[in-house]
Amino acid sequence: MKPLLVAGIALTLSGCGNISNIRAYSTPYVEPTSGDTARLRIITNGMARGVPGRDCIDWRVPGSGVMAVLEKGFADQNNGRSLGMPPSERQVGGKSVRTELKIPANQPFAMNFQSEGSVSSGYSYSCQQTFRFTPKAGQDYELMLLEGGNCLLSLERLNTEIGRMPERLEKAGLCNAMDAL
Repeated sequence: MKPLLVAGIALTLSGCGNISNIRAYSTPYVEPTSGDTARLRIITNGMARGVPGRDCIDWRVPGSGVMAVLEKGFADQNNGRSLGMPPSERQVGGKSVRTELKIPANQPFAMNFQSEGSVSSGYSYSCQQTFRFTPKAGQDYELMLLEGGNCLLSLERLNTEIGRMPERLEKAGLCNAMDAL
């Protein structure tokens, strides 16, 4: 009887993690309506998801969700949005999406990037990265998240005295072990 009870609890708990992960693919990111903000342009050929106010991935946080995604069928209503940021100097070959969103400033912002694909030679690739940064209020950022055999993650602050300036991305883990299920 005891092993059956333990198995039932484990199954129930793993389901909670899976529901949270499913929500993370079907819920759009929600921009802040108050407080200091920054603007973020995302250019990606995969899926970018964000978690406001955290330095780790936790899909239960209000506002967290899909920010930009190439494939249809996910929470993709943010794609192609413009907030009037300075034009991008970057050209991306192949299919990609661009969008501009407000994000909370002066606090950590965790993100997840996923992409999969294959090339005509039959070689398949995938990329999954979790990272974080802390945007400054009133600043514009451009984030490139690309996969084409290599994972490319690049963040630049746009409105600096010297023009574009690379920004550091730090590794982010999971806030809850259940989010890995």
